[in-house]
Amino acid sequence: MTSLNRILAATLGSAAMLASTNASASSIDLTGGYNICKTTDGATVCSAKGEGAESTGSGTFPEFVGTVGGQDPTFFMYNTTTKPLEELNVVGNGANQNRDVTLGDFAVTSLGGVDVFTFVLDINQFTPDPLLSLDHVSIFMGDGSLTGYNATTDKLGGVSATWAMPIDDSVILNYLLAGGSGHGDMFLYIPTSFFSAFGTTAHLQLYSAFGAGYPNNDGFEEWSYLSCTDTEGARCYTPPPPTPVPEPGTFALLGLGLAGLRSYRRRVAARS
Repeated sequence: MTSLNRILAATLGSAAMLASTNASASSIDLTGGYNICKTTDGATVCSAKGEGAESTGSGTFPEFVGTVGGQDPTFFMYNTTTKPLEELNVVGNGANQNRDVTLGDFAVTSLGGVDVFTFVLDINQFTPDPLLSLDHVSIFMGDGSLTGYNATTDKLGGVSATWAMPIDDSVILNYLLAGGSGHGDMFLYIPTSFFSAFGTTAHLQLYSAFGAGYPNNDGFEEWSYLSCTDTEGARCYTPPPPTPVPEPGTFALLGLGLAGLRSYRRRVAARS
């Protein structure tokens, strides 16, 4: 074992012990190793696939909400088309960290036989305290211009979330599993069925909050997504066709047909 691996193993062990000591019963602990997956409100969250196995904000996947660093120990962020952007620690405010995104931009892949969208989170922490908590995620659909998140109602601009991580859930992440900027520290797979009411031009806004359980000490957190234009073996999102609803006239004809059938049966019975 190399000295670097020994340091990593020792630090991971300490981090895992810290997580087990400080985490609440509802915490989703992804600190113990690669490819740990757990469910939350119909979605799946997984830890890093391996050191450097997946990159996020470095051009492989387009980041669409993120920070430029220097956040408070607790902070939240979301992307919006509204300009100017809100204050630091509220909305992604780097040159490329507040990107417009619509459902038509997303790739659809399969996870356990279920069609999903893939969101990838890259975190950064200083190594003396490598753990960071992701305390909440909500996704809102509309025209992309929503602002003013209300933590009490979990609404953005008065609009309810299309999908949200349960309020009691909190994901604990370990920066050391995929250390370095631009790596995938967490993968969030949300079934496309949550978005079946929306077309490809609907805008997606992702809200996320960090640091309540394990505080931020660095910054530069960013979200990316699996794009249908950048990934082989995936298809672009297409909303399912609406379920056909019979026209009122169809119901009327069906009623007349049943009435005629009953009348015919009565006549036949009378002749018997």
